[in-house]
Amino acid sequence: MPNSPQPDVQAELARDRNRLAADRTLLSFVRSSLTLISLGVALDQILTAIAAGDRAIDAWVYGLSLVYVGVGVLSLVLAIADYQTEREALRSPTYRYRPRWSIAEVTGLAVLAIGAVALGWLSLDLLP
Repeated sequence: MPNSPQPDVQAELARDRNRLAADRTLLSFVRSSLTLISLGVALDQILTAIAAGDRAIDAWVYGLSLVYVGVGVLSLVLAIADYQTEREALRSPTYRYRPRWSIAEVTGLAVLAIGAVALGWLSLDLLP
């Protein structure tokens, strides 16, 4: 009976750690996306109640709420796509780490841009 190749235990454990890390990353993006979506809905509800019929504020708040919901949904879609790509790569016998773009950075920059626009709009509205 020929000698069968011994599995590389260290490599298999490393793959399992990478899979678990991908799971944790996806779950953190689910939480962050849910927070962004909830923020968009809550912002719409709260500011619409405060504005009480001011059409300019209603339109702005509705748009801002949609942007937050959109960023949350887009972030979740990108995280799921990245997770599936990582899982496919882990199934390959020649798995190698490859640098890729950061979903967290993209989401953070989007939230920063939304905040900057909102701050600019509010500062213009508050000026005499």
